[in-house]
Amino acid sequence: MSSKYSNLNFEEEPDYPPENVYPPRWNFDNEKAWQLYRRAKREQWDEESINWKEVKDIASGLDRKQKLAIAYWWGLLSNFDNATPVFAYAVIKAFEQHLDTAIRGILTTITYDENRHNIMCGLAINNILPGFPFDFKPQDDLEKKAKLNVLWTWWNGSRYWKAYLEAYKKYTFDVLFTSFMMGEAAATTVFTTMSKGAKINAFKELFKNTAVDETRHYAFTHMIMSQNAEKMDDERKKLVTKQIRAGFVFLSLITYIPPKDFWKLPPWFIEVHQKMEDIARDAGFYIPELKEKEEAWRNAVLRVGASLKHYGIKLPDMPELGISGDIVENIKEDDFIPVF
Repeated sequence: MSSKYSNLNFEEEPDYPPENVYPPRWNFDNEKAWQLYRRAKREQWDEESINWKEVKDIASGLDRKQKLAIAYWWGLLSNFDNATPVFAYAVIKAFEQHLDTAIRGILTTITYDENRHNIMCGLAINNILPGFPFDFKPQDDLEKKAKLNVLWTWWNGSRYWKAYLEAYKKYTFDVLFTSFMMGEAAATTVFTTMSKGAKINAFKELFKNTAVDETRHYAFTHMIMSQNAEKMDDERKKLVTKQIRAGFVFLSLITYIPPKDFWKLPPWFIEVHQKMEDIARDAGFYIPELKEKEEAWRNAVLRVGASLKHYGIKLPDMPELGISGDIVENIKEDDFIPVF
């Protein structure tokens, strides 16, 4: 019985299987990417160095509903900060496709960032309302609905995971990552705003550090676009426009109001969500009001739009924000890429 390796000719260089992380390759000529990679290493921070005792002490002086409301907000945020596997998979794909050495390096730093953000959410909940939401026993209808809001948000998150794994078969790497621009631009604005408004020092530091990360992530998506947009044909540009819209729809649940063209949520979601935000604000936890959120998104959209226009890529229509553009219809689960 012959082996599949019996015909190997060791006198010749080997043929490597496609989409394989071997052979290792290096290049050092993408200076913009190397600058961003070095910046990512300089800007690292430790989520465990935050003064969590301050958070626990403040939580001890809050009533049950106030603690629930703040833990609720962090629970929703975690749906978007659960992006570690998203970038871990991107690292694998970047190595399989033998992308620039610095690009692969940057993706490893974003993976580390997202893991830190995820743990940050868990630490916040653990120091405010330990065990939320799974071990939380609601005592009234509002508490029950708040818990269900978080669990159903996470269920929506589960809908697109397999779609993300398949996305690399549908999209080229540049389309995939320029589609993150909207989310990263919005996240930068939201966290900067929350840092400035936070009354709890620990949260002020958390949001400030997270905004630094998101600013860097935005710089990465902008670099990918600027280095690839001129090579995009019209079809790929339309895909970016569609993905920009999908990014808005996806992230607006925590940063604005969730449009109905993707989210499958309880009928009481928005009413209870707004009630929880109001209770959290009364407890001293700063959350931007709706007008502030809308302004943050409008600024993010215009910021991204200015970059897209330079490369002939159109903005999607954003009627929620009063911004006209290309109408994007029929956004489905497999159009969403989980990232924050």
